[in-house]
Amino acid sequence: MDTRLIEHVLQIAREKSITKAAEKLYLTQSALNQQLLKLERELGTELFRRTKSELKTTKAGEIYLEGAREILRIKQQTYTRISDLTDDYNATLSVGMTPVRGPNMFVHVYPKFHAAFPHMVIIPYELSVSHMQTLIARGDLDIGFMTLFDKQRTDDTYIDLFEEEILIAVPSSIDVSDAVIPRKAGRPAIRLSALKNQHFILLRKETTMRPIIDKLFRDNQVYPQILFDTVNPSTILEMVQAGICCGIVAETSTRKYQKGIQYFSFETPLRWKMTVSCQKGTMLGKAAKLFIEEVKNYWSAEGSTPDRQEG
Repeated sequence: MDTRLIEHVLQIAREKSITKAAEKLYLTQSALNQQLLKLERELGTELFRRTKSELKTTKAGEIYLEGAREILRIKQQTYTRISDLTDDYNATLSVGMTPVRGPNMFVHVYPKFHAAFPHMVIIPYELSVSHMQTLIARGDLDIGFMTLFDKQRTDDTYIDLFEEEILIAVPSSIDVSDAVIPRKAGRPAIRLSALKNQHFILLRKETTMRPIIDKLFRDNQVYPQILFDTVNPSTILEMVQAGICCGIVAETSTRKYQKGIQYFSFETPLRWKMTVSCQKGTMLGKAAKLFIEEVKNYWSAEGSTPDRQEG
């Protein structure tokens, strides 16, 4: 099933440039341009409108791209079913992951996967959750591992791997005993209002956690003094450990950072989920299912690892 022309047109649409698309496809600009012109002559209409700065998709182009993505989805499903039937895996699996958690997870999971499917090509991408969701929706990414809240899900398919709590990290040097709310079971909570005069370092605004945290601050009429934003929760916890600020992080990020930090729940415990997403209607093959299972095993092991202190 030769779909190279379709894939080339989709690449042009992504790059909004024949030159950039040709570079990604390892083709000459002239060759790719001739392919597009020939296709447009066959269809009797332009798929892209040429401007000085970029190519813009025409109405006909939008129709073509919609059909092209559906054709590639059918192709992928067909090849997956045949591969599962024959146990002959020579296909490609594109995997999205977040930049901080993803790489460590990938290097632990890949060796086991490669041993089971040595001829399967894995293409890893480090992406933000929103970017993964966009690529999954249009069929440009097979699966994506992401942490998010239920309200942040799209119409595509999500498979939950585990749930974790979001915690408030406070330096041990700060006395917050008057604001602590004991619980019969689990971690004690703390009122956000008790930290209104403290400095914070938070995850960046483009992360899935930040908008939820910002809303909680607003709802509690607390306007924190933010020193800076970061994509790395370890940076936050290093600063909390040093007594410089407070922070808000996911529970699995805290395991190496116990000394010098006191952790609290929110008054109403806040939880999000590690999940894997794929395009709605996609049938996952044996290879993708094994990769997902190994990722789930990895996080289960991480969750059961005893707390380690880092000096």
